[in-house]
Amino acid sequence: MLNPRKLHKTIGKGWFVLLLLCPTLPCLGQIEDPATGELLENFFRENEQASEADAQLLLETLENLRLRPLDLNRATRDDLMAIRLLNEIQIENLLAYRTQFGPFLNEYELQAIPGWELADIRRMLPFVQVSTGLDSRNIPLQHGFVRGENEFILRWGHNNRQNIPASAEGKPDAMAIRFRHTFDNRMRFGITGEKDPGEAFFKGSNPRGFDFYSAHFFVQNVNPTLKTLALGDFSARFGQGLLLQTGFSPGKSAETMSIARDSRKINAYSSFGEAYFLRGAATTLTFGKNWEVTALFSARRRDANVLAPADTTDQEFADLAFSSLQASGLHRTPSEIADEKSIREWVGALSATRRWKNGQVSLNGLHLEYDKPWQPAVAPYRQFIFAGKRLTGASLDYNWRHRNWYAFGEFARSDNGGMSALNGLLFAADRRVTLAVLHRTLGREYQSVYAAPFAETSGASNEQGVYLGTDVRFGRKWQINAYADVWRHPWLRFGVGAPSAGSEYLGRLIWTPKRGVSFYALWQLEIKERDNDAEGSIGLAENRRGRFRLHGSYKITPAVELRSRVEWTSFQVGSLARSRGFLAYQEAVVRPLGSPVYGSLRYALFDTQDYDTRVYTFENDLFAAISIPGFAGRGARYFINLTWRVNEWLRLESRLEQTMQRLAVTDSGQTGRVTGWKMQASVRF
Repeated sequence: MLNPRKLHKTIGKGWFVLLLLCPTLPCLGQIEDPATGELLENFFRENEQASEADAQLLLETLENLRLRPLDLNRATRDDLMAIRLLNEIQIENLLAYRTQFGPFLNEYELQAIPGWELADIRRMLPFVQVSTGLDSRNIPLQHGFVRGENEFILRWGHNNRQNIPASAEGKPDAMAIRFRHTFDNRMRFGITGEKDPGEAFFKGSNPRGFDFYSAHFFVQNVNPTLKTLALGDFSARFGQGLLLQTGFSPGKSAETMSIARDSRKINAYSSFGEAYFLRGAATTLTFGKNWEVTALFSARRRDANVLAPADTTDQEFADLAFSSLQASGLHRTPSEIADEKSIREWVGALSATRRWKNGQVSLNGLHLEYDKPWQPAVAPYRQFIFAGKRLTGASLDYNWRHRNWYAFGEFARSDNGGMSALNGLLFAADRRVTLAVLHRTLGREYQSVYAAPFAETSGASNEQGVYLGTDVRFGRKWQINAYADVWRHPWLRFGVGAPSAGSEYLGRLIWTPKRGVSFYALWQLEIKERDNDAEGSIGLAENRRGRFRLHGSYKITPAVELRSRVEWTSFQVGSLARSRGFLAYQEAVVRPLGSPVYGSLRYALFDTQDYDTRVYTFENDLFAAISIPGFAGRGARYFINLTWRVNEWLRLESRLEQTMQRLAVTDSGQTGRVTGWKMQASVRF
């Protein structure tokens, strides 16, 4: 029997010895810009609305820009907002500066833009450039079919304790392939195939190989009229997400100014996620300088839980209804396979936009239809949820810019009469102080299947709230981010048998004493009302969840960077005893100058009293892969990433991860080992 405490000490000693030897190591895993990792972790940690596909889309956007930097002399407002590294006021200041003084001459000129601090510039530089040479857009777009760049990715993964049911049809391996062609950020097309652990491969329910296939063709800025054209799989968003949002949708995070959705309505979809995308065709057309029209149509099969005749009480719905959509993308067992592509979904949408110099207004409409009626299980909190075959909605969204003000919002109505509204404002009170406020009134009767606005809960209904945020800079070394969000739910929710309320507060202090060295402290408190489960108690009880984090990142040599973190969590229900959690890790990122092999290594210890005190951390992974695990219980975890750039066109990657955790008392207190392997080959030509 292994003792977890001794195990931690033994591995811990070996780890610190390894750190001392880091400068002499030839390589250790995939290097990752710490700003990218922090950004992803801030956006996706415990975000109910976020999926791995969302994180992959953002990561792929940044990785593509790292390979093909955005030219700041050609970048549009939509291009800059899609990066998610700047707030709207900073973007407006850049565009105004470029309009007033002409094209940038070099990157040093960015320091003259109001609201841009040195930290912002350093975070942007890996993804942007200032080009004054030949504009590649003079090359005809049709040449892009043969003159662009090609990328082929082959990935394999295995986990020795993958949670796979005994009735799974396939082997416990994960596999994926992706081919993608890009040209000048104007043209993209490709195909994706993916198999989850436990799914069949070239047999059973998947005789054609992978369980999931996706293909896309996407062009933009074709001519003055055709702005965007998407065929195959694509993502779409209108306004602030009250009516339609299938792409990346950040919620509350330490990036306190990232509360507005960007205005790019159509984008290509090449992720491995199997739920939140559209399949069909979409286009955006411009008419003159002021008018723009976007139209889309999607027809695809969706996974759903189809009800048997005995499950229904209404004879009209017997054997024809489904109770819920399935978004996991898992098709391993007979029941999961039965749900696969069991219904048809059609989506049609239209958006017309009128632009002015300082803003725009859009009128949007969406119609959704299924071949079977949606009949959710009967429950009091589901009284106002959508049911039936058809759903139609409309919305009006806007954004307006004036000097150091940026206002945005959306008003939406569903065909049952339900209404929701969201309005926000960003204000640069000073060169170093930016304030944000967002008010939302999401009606309990409002219905929308593809809604994902800025809100506490998923969907766009049954919530009223106010968000206040700030970003304060002190010179070039200090930064403060903080927000307060207060909300109430006028109607019942799952696990909450009465109208409820809540609040959330966050503060982050960043200190950057010099280039390559950064430290921050983060504090967060969340208070929510839920049903009181204590024996003999009735009504609601406050659930208080808190966390405090200390994080440091520092380069000890040009080839070695160390990252350290300590985090404490707590959870308390009413006046009951408080439970606590703890996590600490040390990470080394090593890239010897001139070496084709590089990588990263991390060792972490965690100890939490229950699931409510779990701790999340972002982990470097393979290219285009995301890992943000949550840790509960007592144990240790490490991972090693290795990348070998064989030559200009071939990159080989591997990842080994292992979690050593004390199992439940019923398992005699033994230590369980969960080990995972991943390998990936990337070819560019």
